[in-house]
Amino acid sequence: MNNLYTIYTDDEIDIFKQLSIKNDTLTPTSKLLEISKKIPIFNDIPENILIKILKDIKIIKYKKDEIIINENENDDTILFILIGSVKVLQKQKLITTLSNHTIIGEMASLLNEKRTASIISNSDSTIIISFKIDFSLNHSSLGFYFSIIYKNLAKELAKKILHQNQQIINK
Repeated sequence: MNNLYTIYTDDEIDIFKQLSIKNDTLTPTSKLLEISKKIPIFNDIPENILIKILKDIKIIKYKKDEIIINENENDDTILFILIGSVKVLQKQKLITTLSNHTIIGEMASLLNEKRTASIISNSDSTIIISFKIDFSLNHSSLGFYFSIIYKNLAKELAKKILHQNQQIINK
């Protein structure tokens, strides 16, 4: 079932306010769609299509050092850092830090494998939007839009590789 029509808590409405989304005229669905425009993998995807393919959408606020993802867990949720930063660890070793407007967790979703790293909040009030993409719809009439999502995911992964390469060079 699609969670786009969830009733939001006061905390979640406060998060929307922090994101400069006006609370007075927008429905919960509109608020969610406004946030999804900040997510690069949804570039060029119409709102009516997003409503069909997004599911299990949540907005979560984390405190500093709170675990967001555990390495080796089975989960295909994709996350997007709206506000704040996170540490990425493999085998308890710091790999990198990531901040605002970065997608995380996409590898497990794409490859249908366990998480390859742990993600820990690196700042107080880190706000994450988590969602799943209903890839079962890929073979439907929505296939064209999935090709755009895959292209956008490839761009995001390429940016991460370039970022990692630069970190290696700078060491």
